[in-house]
Amino acid sequence: MLTLIRVLRLAILDLFPMRREKWIVSGLVFFGAAISAAELFTAMLFSAIILPSDKTPRTTTEIMVQATLFLVVFGGLRAAGYAHSLYRLTIFEKAFDKGEEPSTPGESWRWATAMELTSLLTIAARITVISAIFFIISPEFGVANLIVALIIAEIFGVSVRRQFLTQQGFRDREKAKSPATSAEKVRARIQASEVLSLLASVGVMVLMGVLIFLAVSERIDPGDALVLFLAIRMIAQMYSTMSSGLMRFTRARVSGG
Repeated sequence: MLTLIRVLRLAILDLFPMRREKWIVSGLVFFGAAISAAELFTAMLFSAIILPSDKTPRTTTEIMVQATLFLVVFGGLRAAGYAHSLYRLTIFEKAFDKGEEPSTPGESWRWATAMELTSLLTIAARITVISAIFFIISPEFGVANLIVALIIAEIFGVSVRRQFLTQQGFRDREKAKSPATSAEKVRARIQASEVLSLLASVGVMVLMGVLIFLAVSERIDPGDALVLFLAIRMIAQMYSTMSSGLMRFTRARVSGG
């Protein structure tokens, strides 16, 4: 975990040396985290629509209002995610416009590193926000998720450290005029990301087992169990995206260094 923090921090300092740029990037990351919190809110709203917690029958009007609110929020989140991606490109253009030719290899790798870096930071922030909400819904499940997340973060850190050595080895071979084949480079990156994704999936399975136990033992109600299940699926996808993103980030970081 400390390895991940150190690597990402150094990349931020290198790519965005100006304080204003750091604040803007931080704003993008927090905005992405807010989107995840809103997505979890839509999951709660969906649960309330199909699994009402109270025994009082709802009118058709109440159901229509809830359904309309759900669709509006859901659609708004899609638009917000699109705007987030576009604004990120605008920020990079302003930060990297140093009078260099846009087609230079160094500039291309810098763009690639920045794209992967902000994506990774956003995913980390989103996982943090969702994990905090877990404690509100079920403290027991929140603790289980925290333990799993810390273990996964440590595994990711070890893999990133190894991938840095692998990518540096490829670069040294290029300097020695005996470059590795494209197949070797791609295989090293994809194998590492797939192993990370598989190990993260094991952690997700553990969380699913904990959730089933809590639901069966009636420590959480069915509505909250549904929300937690949807949230676990969200986090599982984030871990998978992060595993491949970390390998691309490492390659871009070494190649552009």
